[in-house]
Amino acid sequence: MLYAKSLLPVLIVFFLVHYSTRTPSTLKSDRSRGLARLGFGLAKLSLLILPLEWMIHLFQQAEPAALTGKAFWMAALAQTSQLYLAISGLADVLIAASMIRGQPRGELCDAPYRQGSFLGLWKHLHLGLLKPSGPPLGQVLPTVVLVGGVAVLWHGNLSSVSVWFLIQLVILYIEVWRKKSLFAPLPTPFRVIFTMLLFVVTNVLLVTPDLLTAVNGWQMMFTMGSSSIYAAMLEKRMTSGWLQSIQFIALLTSVGLPRLPLLLQMEIKTWRILGFALLPLTVLYPFRDSLNAPAVIRQIAQWPVTWIFDEGNAQVHLGYNGWFYPMHELDHLTLRREKPGQTEDLVKQAHTLKSLGVGLMVIPIPSKVALYPQHFFRGDYQVPLMPPGQKAKIDQLTAAGIAVVDPAQALWDRLLKEQAFYQNDSHWTDDTMKFVANMAAKEIRKRWPELHQSETPLIQATILERIESGDLVRKLFPLGQKQFGEETAQLVSIAGLGNDPSSPIVVYGDDLIEVFESATASFGNAAGQSQQAGFITQLASLLGRPLSLPSDQHPLTTKKLVIHLLWADEL
Repeated sequence: MLYAKSLLPVLIVFFLVHYSTRTPSTLKSDRSRGLARLGFGLAKLSLLILPLEWMIHLFQQAEPAALTGKAFWMAALAQTSQLYLAISGLADVLIAASMIRGQPRGELCDAPYRQGSFLGLWKHLHLGLLKPSGPPLGQVLPTVVLVGGVAVLWHGNLSSVSVWFLIQLVILYIEVWRKKSLFAPLPTPFRVIFTMLLFVVTNVLLVTPDLLTAVNGWQMMFTMGSSSIYAAMLEKRMTSGWLQSIQFIALLTSVGLPRLPLLLQMEIKTWRILGFALLPLTVLYPFRDSLNAPAVIRQIAQWPVTWIFDEGNAQVHLGYNGWFYPMHELDHLTLRREKPGQTEDLVKQAHTLKSLGVGLMVIPIPSKVALYPQHFFRGDYQVPLMPPGQKAKIDQLTAAGIAVVDPAQALWDRLLKEQAFYQNDSHWTDDTMKFVANMAAKEIRKRWPELHQSETPLIQATILERIESGDLVRKLFPLGQKQFGEETAQLVSIAGLGNDPSSPIVVYGDDLIEVFESATASFGNAAGQSQQAGFITQLASLLGRPLSLPSDQHPLTTKKLVIHLLWADEL
């Protein structure tokens, strides 16, 4: 995943510790078993850890109001699984390499989550750091220090990890004092269950920024609290079919399956064949999210994830009924903003332009998921699903004297008649673009009647037929696909209203004004020429005059009206 950068220093630390420690070996040199074990080790590090890292990323970046007890459970389970997978996965890789070279190493991790006690868990988590003599607490202390240290590098904060470390020491001291498991004399299966449950609960501290957040999380984990639609959507993202399957396999690998060396030594070679098959998958999987990877590799890596689990990647979410959403739209609904929105900058610009006698109009376009939330999260929606605090931002713009043309409700009411967005693409339809252009033109004629010219220049209209696979589908399948079909558009290209730098109206809009206009944008053309069918051209035809794009040669002091066409999520 693209959000696995914090994983790299952890793996490096674990690798160095693994490499510098050795345990007595009873393994035999066997290239076949070595390659199979290499496949399982890399699968833990690639196919399991990386999706779990994405889940923890969603949790840690979530809006505080969107966090629920279920989200804390999922993040703590993911972190618990990752600890075992990182340590045992790297151990498998080193042991496999040594078996292939003919110099077998001893086991470094031996089923720690099946021991039924904290002392047993920490003893078996890293056998290479286990001291053969001394007090029991001293034997496992190096492993606890190692895990606590890398947790600070990984997901945790020094203060919260310090509390986690103290809790582990207290529990270990109690077990040493009792000379038996914390949950003795319960039967072994129950001891394993309760030990893992308590371990998972304490691991909340490894994924929270401070102790207060962890305490609030513990309270939510064991209470039934009400949640907002944004919290439900965060849970939906963390519990997709793909992530649920990965979490189940990770827990099965960590707790349920027999020890890997025993499986690979069986006469039936099924497990070895599976290990061989995992090798190419582990190499391909990390590239499915990289836009810089060769298209054929991305396509091969993405294919099974989409067709089997209906899952997209880090840029695209695949919803119900074949609807694709840009991932950043879901981030705006559920995650904290990394950068402040544009509301404050627009208010400041409004004051500056007012002193110059220049008007300012803002047209916030609702996102695709705002108008089609049911294909992401099933429910009965009565109004557009806007990001938290959206109304307050619109009110702030209006109070600053900005002419706000908010088409959200009008587009929502129009959905019964017309489709607002394409299923496979991130952009609005050409009819929706014309509808918004008409709303803007009416507001301009009302507020700035002098900017409207009743005599329309001589123009020439041409109908353009365009077929597009969709920019969102292309991010998943750069070589093309047939299952999700293609989108069609009938554009009206208008010649005679080209951009005029001296026009009193300037329009800012990025991709919203490039679509249907630029040859390289969605629904462009192979000729590489501007199509003159986008928002600026449509608005110009309604106002009877050419408009201009931002230019340093014609500063805003020469304008009468500045229009910002932007996504509502960016406010």
